[in-house]
Amino acid sequence: MLASAGQGGLYAGPTSAALHLLGESALRADSDTADSRHGSVDRGVEDFPVLPPEYDRDLLAMLPSLDVIDGLISFYFEYCNWIYRHVNEQSFNAQWARFKSGNSADRLVLSTASVLMAISVHYLPINHPLVEQFTESHEEQGNKFFEVSQMALQRRQHETKKYSIELVELLLTQCHYLTLAKSDTELVWTVRGELVSIATALGLHRDPGKFNMHRDTAERRRWAWWHIILLERWQAFLFGRPLAIASHHFDTQLPSYCDPAVDKTGRLYLPNIALFRLAHILGDIMDDAVSVRPVRYDNVQANDRALTQWMENLPHELDLDEYRVARNLASPNTAMRRQGVQSVIIRTSFYHIRFTLHRPYAAHAHGSPSRALGIDAQKAAESLETAVGAADKLITMVGQSRPDFLANSSLAVPGHMNWGPFHCFTAAMFFSFQLIANPEQPGAGLFRQSVRRAMSTLEQARGSSVADKGYEILHALTPLYSGDLTHLTPEEKVRKRTTIFSTVRKLAFPYHDSHGPRRYGESSSGRGSADSPATSSVSPPMQPRVYELPQPTPNLQGTPQNVYPGHMQSVIGSITHSPGMQMSPGMVSNHSHALSTPTTYQPDTYIIPQQPPPPQQMYNDNARYSSYVHPVDESAMWGAAVGFGQGEWSQFLDGMSGGVPSSSRHSHPQGS
Repeated sequence: MLASAGQGGLYAGPTSAALHLLGESALRADSDTADSRHGSVDRGVEDFPVLPPEYDRDLLAMLPSLDVIDGLISFYFEYCNWIYRHVNEQSFNAQWARFKSGNSADRLVLSTASVLMAISVHYLPINHPLVEQFTESHEEQGNKFFEVSQMALQRRQHETKKYSIELVELLLTQCHYLTLAKSDTELVWTVRGELVSIATALGLHRDPGKFNMHRDTAERRRWAWWHIILLERWQAFLFGRPLAIASHHFDTQLPSYCDPAVDKTGRLYLPNIALFRLAHILGDIMDDAVSVRPVRYDNVQANDRALTQWMENLPHELDLDEYRVARNLASPNTAMRRQGVQSVIIRTSFYHIRFTLHRPYAAHAHGSPSRALGIDAQKAAESLETAVGAADKLITMVGQSRPDFLANSSLAVPGHMNWGPFHCFTAAMFFSFQLIANPEQPGAGLFRQSVRRAMSTLEQARGSSVADKGYEILHALTPLYSGDLTHLTPEEKVRKRTTIFSTVRKLAFPYHDSHGPRRYGESSSGRGSADSPATSSVSPPMQPRVYELPQPTPNLQGTPQNVYPGHMQSVIGSITHSPGMQMSPGMVSNHSHALSTPTTYQPDTYIIPQQPPPPQQMYNDNARYSSYVHPVDESAMWGAAVGFGQGEWSQFLDGMSGGVPSSSRHSHPQGS
């Protein structure tokens, strides 16, 4: 149960000794009013004089004028939260108003506002008036805003370790930004774990209906929890790693209330709820996918039935055919565009999950390996058919919707299409390795056509990190799945495969960090690190990982009547001439270097076969949408969601080069 606010307000479960005292408190609470329960706390606060809030003016100096800030925040709530509704708009706007008026210097508010701006610049159309306020690309500008968010959060963590729903929402939005940038995916994984820890400490995993909370508070907690589940399940799927919390360890109900003032039909959030339901099914799938114990094929069939039932019950707003998708994406009406975007993103996620569910069995549909591993040939054939159908539909949906996205300037932005290239790449990897394993199998021509369509989509998206990396890998593998090696002798084939696989091993892999793993708190920029959990005396399990600040970073004291008397320039001016303010050299001009961004490198001396020249960039505004430079990773990482399970990539290469025989490998079809 949840403790009262005076006792910390944290959750204690059935095995906790604290439950005895909490139970006594619960009995007394039935006869006490809220005022009497918290009266002693309120009186204690009143004993202290009201101190003026201390604003982080050095951080405020890194932000644009107030009208630009407000414009970006408004843009976020109107156009950037169609899939992820991480922040409670009504609550944040009230806190942001207090911040601007000089009544509150809450660093969580400043941090949240900054990351909302960082997200917004990834969704701004190139012809939007706010774009004229920035001279840098959306990546560079977003990184600057995100660093302000990180610095504000770190200062807050030094000040207090208190958990709150606002902290949860902030960390969720920071993960949203990191998945857009896709430059530090291990940080997303780390924050995902912190979110589960904080949320369970706050009791978000138990339905708020048990605690007699106000409807608005209960719904806010439900939205936060299910966004954590969505993030946690999806990241586990991408990396092929175990879940942090099992489905039978939480009972929080799905959000159900929609304010009639916002939407009279009550259907506005049904697409979001559908995505939450898909995440719940994905949890069951991942339990089996990463299991080290044998998994019955009945489990695969049961999970597939759950997926198909989910698709059959999809809200009609999302069940759009090709024409209606194109019509909605081209519509000037925001509501129709939102439904079109939601339909494409949610259904492509479904196809990605479904073909990956069957991929381990589909890989053994031809030849003797299925018999050697004890996999029924009929089951493997059924899985192959299902996986092929889902992967082909995935490539088709992304390829067909992409021109419709690009045709509408309001949608032709990195934010809305950021997962499309990754979906295409993973499906193409599945087809390519089916062909590499058996180039003459039935349907080989269709498989090659699907790979070519996926590469065409990736080629159109060149300039984005995932598309560039994915295209390079698929292009390097082309000789192996194209059938060009059939005329070679067995010895020549082995040599050719060894050369190609050696090349592919060195290529950076989409959505996997190209640097080695870092310890908790380390910054890729080299600017410092947070305290290690091993040496920290703080009682909470973790604090969100942030980058160390330049030292010193003094706080300014004062009693501003309004933090923004006009524009932020007035604040900057007052800071510059403040006698006590000494800003670190380069704090403003060089602050974007604190983030993990792709670094320039000198590639190893290997050759990509017949590498074509880079095509025209997806976005014409090169200053705003610049291309990436991708570092080489000497040990390519392959996750369960990209066509190979954990260990299968190495097993495949060993088999091709005459390494350890397959019979000595783990026989579990879902991966080792």
